[in-house]
Amino acid sequence: MFNLQSSFTPSWDQPQAIKEIMESFHKGDNQVTLLGATGTWKTFTMANVIQQIQKPTLILSHNKTLAAQLATEFKYFFPDSAVHYFVSYFDYYQPESYLPEKWTYIEKEATINEEIKMYRLATMASLLSREDVIVVASVSALYGLGSKDFFDKNSLNFKVGEEVNFDQMKAKLLAMQYKPVQSKIEPGMFDIQWDKVDIYSSTEQFVYRLFFNYNELEYIQKKNALTYENQWDVMAVTIRPATQYLQNTEDMEKIITQVYSDLKGRLKEYEKQWLLVEAQRLKKRVHYDMRMIKETGFVNGIENYSPYFESRLDWWTPNTIFDYYPDDMLCLIDESHMTLPQFQWMPKADNSRKSTLIEHGFRLPSAIHHRPLANEEFQSILWRRSFQPETDHEDLKEHMKKNAKTLFVSATPSQKEIDMSKHVTQQVIRPTWLLDPITYVYPKSWEYNSLVDSLERLDWKDSALLDTEYDRDHVDSF
Repeated sequence: MFNLQSSFTPSWDQPQAIKEIMESFHKGDNQVTLLGATGTWKTFTMANVIQQIQKPTLILSHNKTLAAQLATEFKYFFPDSAVHYFVSYFDYYQPESYLPEKWTYIEKEATINEEIKMYRLATMASLLSREDVIVVASVSALYGLGSKDFFDKNSLNFKVGEEVNFDQMKAKLLAMQYKPVQSKIEPGMFDIQWDKVDIYSSTEQFVYRLFFNYNELEYIQKKNALTYENQWDVMAVTIRPATQYLQNTEDMEKIITQVYSDLKGRLKEYEKQWLLVEAQRLKKRVHYDMRMIKETGFVNGIENYSPYFESRLDWWTPNTIFDYYPDDMLCLIDESHMTLPQFQWMPKADNSRKSTLIEHGFRLPSAIHHRPLANEEFQSILWRRSFQPETDHEDLKEHMKKNAKTLFVSATPSQKEIDMSKHVTQQVIRPTWLLDPITYVYPKSWEYNSLVDSLERLDWKDSALLDTEYDRDHVDSF
């Protein structure tokens, strides 16, 4: 499992903070706050907690930059473990929206970062196959993913010595959203050439070359995706889907029938209100989407039909990265005073945008159910210890992590984290012994006279800031 490697050892406040956190967890407390001053190396304390808990860990951060920094640091601390970076894979993202006051429809526009997309898929793959996993995630953790079981079921396993049906293999790869090579092989593509098959994995920068003797798999080469140099031969490999939004299209006719049935009901509602433009708009959109899905199995915006493919009711909790974790996971919330408010308001903004699209005929009501976790669901999954049948939806039981442990980490935790925690431990002494500089605060104003006057009145040679005779003698040279 986890093996912390570092030339440093806990010092000053760190050993006591680690001890108090672990004692609180062992007593049965599931939420603890670490109040750590800036520069006290809270990250190292977090690493020591992971080392002692020895459970798959999710670290939540409020922005991509900090998440990337944390992922780099934890890769240094745990070089033998699977440390992943899980954030939105859009370099640019303009969500689909409608501004009714301007009669302006803004189509979804996005630029996907293929490398970050690979990181996300690698995260899902590791959580299905390993226990020593640390994932550093942003608010993207709240947004829906495909079903864990369906993602795992639609992976393709190859083992040397086994027979492979080429037609079935090709059909399975296409169903996993792999594409045949056009000009050059890229992530999520495959190429079949007689007795040789190349598959560019969607989760790592390697091409797997499979050699066959008729239908029998003779050996597998793992090649560098950039240089095509052979790294080593492997006896078995698992190829994961090329998209996180893989949908079950086995019962396509039933799904399309249900969509058209809901469309018919929605059009009647519009016609009763004489909203003929909205009715025509929705009819055109749904018919186009259904034709694309029927012909290719995919359409841009297919996530808006996810309730039909997943056979889930409108009020069900969406599948997220939390579902890939075990019941006794460890969750570390970094800069919790910033992260928790962001996790609270992002779902509300998403709901408002989609409600407008549905109201004006750009989407079926099913679109609103492809959504991030609501704040109440997020809290129930991590911090609720019991299921209440009289108030909770039945499906929530499947998502709850009743034995999860959470550590809030912040230099300035809000009252919310403190109230939720059974114990608050402090870490205020910097291992470097660096002190905060002496700071003077002046009233906010465009008048700088008070500042100038204070500098003129300051007698540098008598200042307590000059601690040595050398400083006083050389102050004029500054």
